[in-house]
Amino acid sequence: MALRATAPHETESVAALVARVRSDIEEIVRAEVRLVRLRVDTAIAAAKAAGAGLACAVVLALGALGALIAAFIILLATVMPAWGAAFVVAGALFFIAALVAAIEVRVLSRGVERALSPPELEERYG
Repeated sequence: MALRATAPHETESVAALVARVRSDIEEIVRAEVRLVRLRVDTAIAAAKAAGAGLACAVVLALGALGALIAAFIILLATVMPAWGAAFVVAGALFFIAALVAAIEVRVLSRGVERALSPPELEERYG
């Protein structure tokens, strides 16, 4: 929908001109809101498409990680029983997971503390 302005008539009163300007401004604002909505909808659609592709990539990466872990267990099974190799690899993975979780909990708690503390206290005592 194109915005079109009509030329003022010489006999138009000031009140009519002000009303027309107000109407024109309202129409411009409505057009800008429609444009912003269209842009947001387009951005959301692009994000959805990218999200689906990223989800597919994550699933494939997890499958590859599982295959890599299985290969490492098979490699260890050449020097020890297969069940022992599986326990060693599982224990190492649990240890790494616990370490990462502990680090992230610490980072999260510090971030929440900073977000909830007033800036004045941080400047004085930080």
